[in-house]
Amino acid sequence: MQKRPRPYFLLLIAALLCGCAVLPLESSKVPHFSSRMPAAVAHGYREAIGVIHAHSTASDGQLPPDAIARIADRQGLDFLILTDHNTLNPKAEGKEGRYGRTLMLAGDEISTAHGHYLALRLREEVKSREASQWTADQVASQGGLGFIPHPFWKRKPWSNPALKGFTGIEIYNAAEDARNKNPAMLGAATLLEGSDLSVGHWVARLDQPLALWDRLLSGGRQVVGIGGADAHGLVRFGLRLAPYSTIFKLVRNHLLIMGEVTEASVYEALEKGHLFVAHDVIADASGFLFAAVGPDGAVRGIMGDRVKREPGLKLYAHLPSPGETRFLKDAKRWPGWPGRRAGWQWMGLACTGWKLPARPSPGSTAIRST
Repeated sequence: MQKRPRPYFLLLIAALLCGCAVLPLESSKVPHFSSRMPAAVAHGYREAIGVIHAHSTASDGQLPPDAIARIADRQGLDFLILTDHNTLNPKAEGKEGRYGRTLMLAGDEISTAHGHYLALRLREEVKSREASQWTADQVASQGGLGFIPHPFWKRKPWSNPALKGFTGIEIYNAAEDARNKNPAMLGAATLLEGSDLSVGHWVARLDQPLALWDRLLSGGRQVVGIGGADAHGLVRFGLRLAPYSTIFKLVRNHLLIMGEVTEASVYEALEKGHLFVAHDVIADASGFLFAAVGPDGAVRGIMGDRVKREPGLKLYAHLPSPGETRFLKDAKRWPGWPGRRAGWQWMGLACTGWKLPARPSPGSTAIRST
């Protein structure tokens, strides 16, 4: 029998903004949800799983866009968003579209004076190495979405905390984790290329981006947290370090969309924050839900929504496998309990930005929130 790896953090995070404070509910008072996409199903949502932030030969990646899309399709991904450096050539050359199951879209990772800026849903390229606020304004003028990638990247950390008009930040970046946090594990993974066992050992908890996201949400800002693959198909000394197939397993974004997987539905979910981030290589996170439910049992909001306070409002977390759920707010971890369900009830004070970071439980495929 193959020995399972030691447990590592499964970064499975969702945020829900609400004007309330809460106390834990007794487990008997937490409603029972079905195992796959619980209460959200009734609202017409479906789960679309994909990868954001990958580079092709249009900039400094090792494979052309269509080859990368085929890798995503072989992994059964619903979408892939390329973000080559300072170019929209894949879009201009008509590379966007369906590759089997996978819908590939193209954005741009723009270099600014204050760091890189992921620009999605662009109509045309933004030529910029200017101040980041100018870049963000140009992206917004096109109706685009802007995300700050790897905000604590060692080579060039983000240096404009006053930026306005951006959509969100990367709360996890796989390339930063693989190259900067676990160099020994990266070398081992090169010898065991594509092994799920090896990839599971890469995952480290990058606390700084999560703490930044927590501060922004707690300050009342509606900021979307995404997971960035930052895949390049890295090659050094003739060795394929961190191939696309491996990085694509390391971090995925689970979007809750309405209807089919289209460009419009993907970008709408990202804009609203209707998503959670997971290391699916460690445990399958499909079916997770974090929702606000009113006293009448109706869902008031899901991840990313801003919910109005009301008496009897409850926050519910549903896990696809048994685990231990805890909530995070204002850098404080609120206690939870084992199982697949957890709930907190409105108590009339003010709060924003409840989040759920998680990890798998040892010796099984269960998910444990921390």
